[in-house]
Amino acid sequence: MRPDVQTATDRVIAIRAHLRSDPAREGALQECDDALSEGYAQALAGDAWLAHAEQRLHELIDDTSIPVRGRDLRVLVREHREVERSVIELRRELDGLRRQHDRVHERSSSH
Repeated sequence: MRPDVQTATDRVIAIRAHLRSDPAREGALQECDDALSEGYAQALAGDAWLAHAEQRLHELIDDTSIPVRGRDLRVLVREHREVERSVIELRRELDGLRRQHDRVHERSSSH
């Protein structure tokens, strides 16, 4: 089953927007921590799915006893590309959220 990377990405994007508008909001750091944990877990799930899909692609290509169906191969390649792009986007957003989290944490610690 494909991981739901987009939901985690959407959540991270929304929290980043909230942090930009109100970084001192009550519970912002905890919300950030939760989103980071969930996001990294989804990114890892995406990595695992990609590894499994790559293994399946190699099996389809290398095993001469299996009749390779072009449509099946194209679908798997398309799904792999979509998940890979989604995981890259999620990791980029998580990196931005981590930096925002660190800035908010530094400000709250200095007060």
